[in-house]
Amino acid sequence: MRKSILNWLKPAYPWLLAALFLAVLINNRHSKTGTFNWMTPLWADQAGYYVYLPGLFIYHFDASSFPEGIEEKMGDGFSLDLENNKVITRYSCGVAILQAPFFLIIHTLAGLMGLPQDGFSGIYHQVPNLAALFYSILGLFFLWNFLRFYYRPHIVSFTLGILFLGTNLYYYAVDSTGMSHIYSFSLFAITAWVTKKMLMVNKENQLVHFAVWSLLFALVVLVRPTNLFILPFLFTLDLNSFSEFWDRIKRFATIKNILVISVAFLVVFLPQFFYWKYVSGSYLFYSYGEYGFSNLTSPKIIEIWFSPNNGLFLYSPLYLLIVVSMVLNVAGRGSRLNAWIILATFFVLTYVFASWFIFSFGCGYGSRNFVEYNVMFALPLGYLLNWLRRLKRNKQIVAISLIAFFVIFNLKLVYAYNRCFQSGDWDFQEYASYLVKLRKYHQELELDEAEKSISSDMEYSKTLYLPVDKVHYLNFSKAVVAAEVIVEDKNLEALLVLSIESPDSLVYWNSCLLRDQIPDKKVNRKHRIEGEFRLPVPLPVNSTIAVYIWNREKETLTMNKLKITLE
Repeated sequence: MRKSILNWLKPAYPWLLAALFLAVLINNRHSKTGTFNWMTPLWADQAGYYVYLPGLFIYHFDASSFPEGIEEKMGDGFSLDLENNKVITRYSCGVAILQAPFFLIIHTLAGLMGLPQDGFSGIYHQVPNLAALFYSILGLFFLWNFLRFYYRPHIVSFTLGILFLGTNLYYYAVDSTGMSHIYSFSLFAITAWVTKKMLMVNKENQLVHFAVWSLLFALVVLVRPTNLFILPFLFTLDLNSFSEFWDRIKRFATIKNILVISVAFLVVFLPQFFYWKYVSGSYLFYSYGEYGFSNLTSPKIIEIWFSPNNGLFLYSPLYLLIVVSMVLNVAGRGSRLNAWIILATFFVLTYVFASWFIFSFGCGYGSRNFVEYNVMFALPLGYLLNWLRRLKRNKQIVAISLIAFFVIFNLKLVYAYNRCFQSGDWDFQEYASYLVKLRKYHQELELDEAEKSISSDMEYSKTLYLPVDKVHYLNFSKAVVAAEVIVEDKNLEALLVLSIESPDSLVYWNSCLLRDQIPDKKVNRKHRIEGEFRLPVPLPVNSTIAVYIWNREKETLTMNKLKITLE
């Protein structure tokens, strides 16, 4: 009896090991992040998805009963309108619905352990981690079963491993567990599998499958409205020609099916309709306010692909190989219609996401909107791996080495990245710092002729300002400040100063005396003055480094150059 049970459970062993491995990764990533800070999985947008749960189960959407100042502690992912007593979030409730079982488990544990049952502190930060663990494994499991209709087991295993480790899917399964993408990925995989099963049954038995499919697809859209773009892939799955396309329309566009999907959307969206009514007075409400697709006529396509600020191919270069696999799939013998649909959908997604008012979509890893579409991308990637089997040995080695490099590159960047790109859209210095540890950072003050002269009525020179948020990720501990000056009096009292100032206080101040580095009687010629300062670390991200000459006795001198080097 015991042996038969073990044999029955044997197919689950790999998935249990995968779950254990992923649990270790998630725990390692979040075990020391604490609470109420930007490193937690309940910060900013993630808190906006989550707030429905404590709002419903603990505070009954009574904003006045929430802990004081909690929205700020959670990164302002939601807001409390105390005047109207409303809990306001721009995000839909789909993620919260999927997280609800894990919230209730954690909430019960908090009570049993004597911990505060406030929905926000301590143990509650594990809700997204547990949910992401479950939905990651669930999504991979259903994607495995979906791909098994097309490829042999070893090809499917390699496809899943490469996709998970080599794309930003890894980041959203392990790091940003409260974002919507891993939940969408799981739903995409389940829906793709149900779609395949539905296409395999005869018309007489498809109604139950279609009802399940409709509920799943409604939830897909509720979690993230742009998930609608997966529909062409699902609808054209396994089609060989456009003539079959019309047959499929006739098969599914029936009055009965239209009624089923309408009821499914109504049932799934009902909680959202009630929330919109509560917050706005209307059952239909655009919660994103002024945010929208304001770049439809000037989409940032090059940026969304190649900008160091979350560019898709720069963060997960495996996507380049996935695009190549799409092209090969389209050009392959006997390619199906959905091979073209996958390629076309990729470009449509690029255009749509590049048209959002901010192409980088704020803090994140790579173009995060593509994460869930790895379910769709898995088919052409599997095709590529299958195609590689027919190549000569030396070409296979080159291809495998390239894939391994892309996977290692992605993992290296994931663990070096700090969740937010702070510099401009084309600042490669910050991007490079995550891949190669920079030993130095230079910045020099640009001076015109009028600014070089420091007259007897001037107490300060022009100042070199360096916002710390441009360099805090580099963890520099020393600053070398250099100035090139011409002095008229060897005994001048001027100082070369480095200060670090936050908006409301002076964090650090140090200086060196110019005259200490000017040889006797060597006036009216250029001299290099250099000061070396140990910086207080870590530097406050909202502070600014300022470098200048303090002409405290208002003497006359000339400053030709002013430069700072961080090491």
